[in-house]
Amino acid sequence: MDVSHSTDTVNRIRQERILHNWRQKDLADELGTTVGTVKRWERGNQQPSAYFRIKLCALFGKSAEELGLVAVDNPSALPSADQDVSDVKQTCSSPEEGNGVWNVPYTRNPHFTGREDLLDHLDQRLSAERPEEPGSMMCQVELTQPQAIKGLGGIGKTQIAVEYAYRARKQNRYTHILWINASSEEAVMTSFVGLVRLLPTFSEQDETDQHKLAMAIKRWLEGYRTRWLLVFDNADDLSVIQPYVPQQGYGSVLLTTRAHAVGSFAVPLEVEMMGLMEGTQFLLHRAQHLDASDEEQNEASNIVIALDGFPLALDQAGAYIEETGCGFGEYLQLYEQHHAKLLARRGRQATHYPDSVVTTWELSFQKIEQAYPAATKLLQLCAYLSPDHIPEELFTKAAEHWPPILQQAVADQFTFNELLEALLAFSLIKRLTQEHLLSLHRLVQAVQLDRMNIGEQHKWAERVVCAVNTLFPKDPKDNVDTWPQCLRYLEQVQACDQLIQKYNLSFPEAADLLDRAGTFLRDHASYILAETLYQRALAIREQQFEPHYSDIVSNLNNLAVLYTQQGKYERAEPLYKQAISICERYLGINHADAARSLNNLAILYWNQGKYGLAEPLYQRALTIREQLLGANHPHTAKLLNNLANLYLLQGKYEKAEPLIKRAISIWEHHLGADHPTTAMGLNNVTELYRCQGKYKEAEPLIKRAIAIWEHHLGVDHPDTARGITSLAILYREQGEHAKAESLFLQGLTIRKKHLGEEHLDTIETLYELAELYREQGKYREAELLIKRVIANWEQNLGTHHLETARGITSLALLYQEQGKHREAEPLFLQALAIQEQTLTEHHTDLATTLFGLARLYEWQRNLKKATDLYQRALAIRTRVYGPYHPRTLEVSESLHDLR
Repeated sequence: MDVSHSTDTVNRIRQERILHNWRQKDLADELGTTVGTVKRWERGNQQPSAYFRIKLCALFGKSAEELGLVAVDNPSALPSADQDVSDVKQTCSSPEEGNGVWNVPYTRNPHFTGREDLLDHLDQRLSAERPEEPGSMMCQVELTQPQAIKGLGGIGKTQIAVEYAYRARKQNRYTHILWINASSEEAVMTSFVGLVRLLPTFSEQDETDQHKLAMAIKRWLEGYRTRWLLVFDNADDLSVIQPYVPQQGYGSVLLTTRAHAVGSFAVPLEVEMMGLMEGTQFLLHRAQHLDASDEEQNEASNIVIALDGFPLALDQAGAYIEETGCGFGEYLQLYEQHHAKLLARRGRQATHYPDSVVTTWELSFQKIEQAYPAATKLLQLCAYLSPDHIPEELFTKAAEHWPPILQQAVADQFTFNELLEALLAFSLIKRLTQEHLLSLHRLVQAVQLDRMNIGEQHKWAERVVCAVNTLFPKDPKDNVDTWPQCLRYLEQVQACDQLIQKYNLSFPEAADLLDRAGTFLRDHASYILAETLYQRALAIREQQFEPHYSDIVSNLNNLAVLYTQQGKYERAEPLYKQAISICERYLGINHADAARSLNNLAILYWNQGKYGLAEPLYQRALTIREQLLGANHPHTAKLLNNLANLYLLQGKYEKAEPLIKRAISIWEHHLGADHPTTAMGLNNVTELYRCQGKYKEAEPLIKRAIAIWEHHLGVDHPDTARGITSLAILYREQGEHAKAESLFLQGLTIRKKHLGEEHLDTIETLYELAELYREQGKYREAELLIKRVIANWEQNLGTHHLETARGITSLALLYQEQGKHREAEPLFLQALAIQEQTLTEHHTDLATTLFGLARLYEWQRNLKKATDLYQRALAIRTRVYGPYHPRTLEVSESLHDLR
C-alpha cells in the first residue's frame, strides 16, 4: 500500500468531516460503523474497505480520486474520476437504506427527543399526498400543497425535518430525499447546483446558467416516475422558493419557515414549545444524565419551566451542564444571575445548530429595526408585559403612554395590522384573532430586555404601569359588569406589580392600579394576592413627598375590609382606627372618609357581636353624612340601611323597620322606584318581615325586587340571584320545599356562571340549599353540600372564621338529627371554641351552637352541662329576639322540660 496515498486519504476524510461540522461519532453513525474505525482511518492505521469507500464517496458527494481513495486492493470497486458520483449513490445500499439520492447535510441528531405527535401528523399528511403507486402508464399528477413546519427561530423546525427525513429513509418511503438551503436565493441556487452530479439520468449537467439549471432540476423532478421528497430549509421568504417548487410529479415538498402566513402556499404545521415532561426528557438526554435521580429530574423540570420549554435554550443548557459538569440546580442558579451570557453561549459541540438563542434572534431583530422601527418599539413594550395574554387594545386605547413612533403606528387598525405583520413574519409573536390577544415567548422578552440599557428599561416600566392603570376598571367593587375586563387585565397587573418592585416605581398611578386590583381580587376571595397588592399600594402612598391622605385612608379601609372578611379582626381594627385618626388630624372629623371608616369599624364590631360598640359608630357616621350630604342623600340612606340591619340582627324590629323604609324612600326619590339600589332595600325589608314571621308581607316585596333586578340587570345577574335566594329561604321557612329547592338551584346556576364555583356568594347558596335538604331529611345530599361549604370557608376564610364555625355547627346538627351523637359532639365543641374566642355573649350563631350542644348533653344525661348551655342560649335569644320570639321559646321549652 502506498503510504502517501494513505496520508492523503487521512487528510481528505478528516477535512470533509470537519467541513460538515461532524464529530468522529457523527461520521461513524452515518456510515454504520464504530468511532474506533473512523479514528484508525484518520490516524492512517487502516484504509476504508471497498464497502466504506463507496459509502464515503456517496456521503460526501466526491469521487474516489477527490477523496484520495485510489490506492486500493480492488480499484475496480471504486468510482473512477470519469464516473458520475450519482452512479455510486445509485449502487450504494445497506439493509436499512434505499438506493436513491440522499444529500441531507446533517447527521441524525442523537439527542432528538419527543415531538412524536408532530412527526406522526407530518407523516400522515405526506403519506396521504400520493396514495397511488407511480407507474409507467400513468400520466403526471399535480402535487398537493407543500407542508410547512413553521415557528419561532430555534424552536426545532430543522431538527424535526431532519428526523422525519431519516425516518422516511429507513422506511424506504422515498427513492430520493433532497435538501435545499433556502435561507437566501443564492443559497437556493448553490443547493440546486450541488444536486447536478447526484441526480440519475439528469441530462443538462453542462448548463452554466444557475437559474436555468435549477429550473431544469425542477422539471426533472416533475417528470421523474418515482417517489421523492424535496425539503426547503429556512424558507423564511417564501417568494424566493416559489419558482423552484415542482407543481406535478410523484413527490412531496416540505419546508421549514419562520413565516407566519403560509396558508396560500403551504399547509402549516406549527411547532410549539416542549411540554414539561417532553422538555425534561430532552434536557436529561442532552446533558447525558439519563440515569438522573428523582431530585435531579425535578431540578431539570425547573430548568424547563424557567426556559419555557424552548428547545434551543434547553439544548444550550444541556450542553453547558455536560461540558462543565455542573448540576441542574446549580445551572438554574447561574441562569437567574447570568441568563444573558448563558443564552448567548452555544457550547463546543453544536454541530446540528451552531447558533445560540441570542444569535438566532438577533438577525431578525435587526431586520425588523431597519424596516419597521415601530415594530421594534412594540416588541420592546411586549417585553414588559405578561407574555401569554396581551390585550390588543392596550396598544391602541392607551396610546398616549407610548413613544410617538408607536402612537402613529397604532393610530388606526390598518397601520396596527401592518405593525403586527412585521413581527408575525418572523413568528416572534402570535395573534389570537377572536380574543384580540397577542402572545410571545418569555425568552424573546428576556433577549429584548438585555438589548436595552437600564434607563430605557425604567422608562418602559413606567409607561406600562401607567397604561395598564388607564385601562383597568376604575370601580371594580360590587360592579360585576367590570369583572370580565378586570379579569382580562389581571395578568398584566401582576406583571406591573413585578415592575413596580424591580424598578422601585412609586408614583400615584402605580398605587392606584395595585389598590383597585386588590379590590377585585378581594371580591373574588383571592385574599393572599389582594393583601400583597394592598400593602404595596399603601407603602407607595405613605412614602410620597406630599401624601394624599384621602388615598391613604381609602387604602387602609380596603386592607382592613380584607382582614374583616377573613375574620382577622385583630388586624383590621387598628387599621380602621388609624384611618379615623388620619381623618381627625388631616382631613377633619366630619370628612366623608371619616364616615366611611366609622361605618366599616362598626361592621367589624357587628361581625364580632359587639353590638354596643357598633351602634354609636353607625350613628356618628350617619350624622357626618347627614351634615355633608343631607338627610335625604342616597349615601346617607346606605348608613340608615346598615344601622337598620344591626337592629334587625338584635331583634329590635321596631327600630329597624322605620330606618329601612326611610332608606327605601330616599332611594325611590333620588334613584327611582325601580332602581337596583331600591331593590336592595326591598330585599332587606323582606328579611325583616321574614324574621318576624310576616311571610305574606315579605313575599310581594322580594318578588318586586327580583322584577327590578331582572328588568335592569338581566335574569341571570348575580343581584337577581340574591333576590331569588332570599325568596327561596322565605319558602323554605314556610315549608314549601319544592318551590324553595327550585329557586335555590336557579340562584346557584346564576352565581356559578358569573361568580364561579368557589365564590363566597355561590358557597352561601350551597349552604342554604344544604339547610333545606337537612329539613327535608335528605341527609346524604345535605352532608355532601355542607362538607363542601366548610372546605371552601376553611380554605378562603380560615379554620377559625365565624362562617366556618357556622358551617361546622350545621354539620353537627345534621349528625345529631341522625342520632350520630359521637360525630356531632366534637363538631359542636369545635364551632363553640371559634365562636367563644371571637363573639360576645349575645350573638345568635353562638346561641345556635349552645342550644345544639345542650340537647346533645341532655341525650347523654349530662344534665348539669345541658342546663348551663340552655341558660346561656336562652339569655342570648331573649336579649336579641325578646322573650316571646319562636326561637327564644324553643330554648325556654327545652330548659323547662329538662327541669
